[in-house]
Amino acid sequence: MMEPALIGALAGLVLGIVDFMILGYVRNRRDRPHGGEGDPAGLALNVARYSQLVLFPVVGWFAAPIIASNLGG
Repeated sequence: MMEPALIGALAGLVLGIVDFMILGYVRNRRDRPHGGEGDPAGLALNVARYSQLVLFPVVGWFAAPIIASNLGG
């Protein structure tokens, strides 16, 4: 059986990839009418995309064993 930390990291990675795609869609839809490359909101969305892609698996790695131990696993 897989370790809870690995399961949490994989779940975080899946969630991060889904969020990465959703925020990319939002950024692309937002950039169409404005067309500006130096848009601070677009930059903030891009930073959020990449940071969540890294942070969600890390948080899952540490949170899953805690949750599993509290549920009796």
